[in-house]
Amino acid sequence: MELYDLNLVTWFESQVIYHALAHLNREALILCTPATPYVSVGFHQDVGSEIDLQTCKEQNIPIFRREVGGGVVYLDHRQVFFQIVLNRNNSNVPINRERFYRKFLEPVVQTLRDVNLAAELRSPCDLIINFKKISGNGAGQIGECYVLVGNILLDFNYEVMSSLIRVPSEGFRQEYLHQMQANLTTLQSEIGRAVSSEEVIERLKTNFSRTFSLTSTKLDNQVLEKIHELTPTFQSKEWLMEAGRRLPYREIKVAENCYIREYKVSLDGAKLTCRLVLADQQITKIILSDSNGLISPLLLRRLEYSLLGKRMDFDTLNEACKGAHAISPSNAKNLALTLSGKNVAGTT
Repeated sequence: MELYDLNLVTWFESQVIYHALAHLNREALILCTPATPYVSVGFHQDVGSEIDLQTCKEQNIPIFRREVGGGVVYLDHRQVFFQIVLNRNNSNVPINRERFYRKFLEPVVQTLRDVNLAAELRSPCDLIINFKKISGNGAGQIGECYVLVGNILLDFNYEVMSSLIRVPSEGFRQEYLHQMQANLTTLQSEIGRAVSSEEVIERLKTNFSRTFSLTSTKLDNQVLEKIHELTPTFQSKEWLMEAGRRLPYREIKVAENCYIREYKVSLDGAKLTCRLVLADQQITKIILSDSNGLISPLLLRRLEYSLLGKRMDFDTLNEACKGAHAISPSNAKNLALTLSGKNVAGTT
């Protein structure tokens, strides 16, 4: 397998190189760090729904839409990337998704353990230390290849990340910032000192060499030509702004065990905002407000208390909403239908 130990590259190169290699059907491991900040969004995401385009423009932060799935991420020089390109007919590539991630993320787990950190894989593809994510990963198919992309956080600017997402309310942004600080960690935080990208890349090379037979190489003319060919597409507005998946509520993933959602629900004149934090489809935090003031704060708190800790299935939510005796049975049902995703028409 080809090894591209690139270290510092431009923000655009940090994404387009693995795309070029995959389209060329060349198996490779790429290790690199982007020189400047940017935002990357997953293939299935809707950029306009996920990103505050005006803020990105004002802060001169470019956006890249990749051919691999996953969520929106803020990337900069304080992260080390590892990108694995494998032919989908390679007999050493597990078909099972969990086995795929476990096998090819093991060198990254070992890299973290080399510096005395108790790293482990949280299924399917987060690497965690003391229950906090330090490495986010995703995979997909590009051409005839499977591609696994991931990072190790050396340090992270939570405030900048929270400022770049599109939010339905400032309360959602503040909740996102709080949950990132509670659920993410970095090498600097864990070790207590700054860690260089060079140090991490050297450890990654050593550990990946136990999984792959690596041959160090440089970008040749074939790869450079493919990059040149792909660049107009990746830099086009049509590619970036292609319509993606849209949900009837705002949702953002912080980690495998932490999602934030916000719904707008109409209930007989009440304009309810429901902000939830979910772990394994269970409500771990909930804030309700009525912009029209038709439901008293006391009744909203009673409804919050009844819903807290409940799983996100209709029957459970419906029973909790009715049991709170805060809203009418019909409104309780409509709220449960909306929160469980069965009543798109109930959202506004």
